Amino acid sequence: MTEFKNGNLTTEDAFWVMWYFLQEHYELSNNTFDVSDILSASEPMDWDGSGIKRPADNGMVDFWNEAVEKYKKEGKPSWKQLKK
Repeated sequence: MTEFKNGNLTTEDAFWVMWYFLQEHYELSNNTFDVSDILSASEPMDWDGSGIKRPADNGMVDFWNEAVEKYKKEGKPSWKQLKK
């Protein structure tokens, strides 16, 4: 099972990681955006009765980890990109 990468994010870092996370979903869905799909796939569920909460769709952890790596590599997106 995929694990969240260790590390602490500031509030601002977490904001930009979430931006990259949502951008990836937007691009993969052919430039549509269905928040309900993302939220339902990200809904925390108890796995194996362990008390550990995981997203309903374990792939969401991979998307999050990829967004963390993209933010670490690229930093904040350019303002031109945000104005589309």
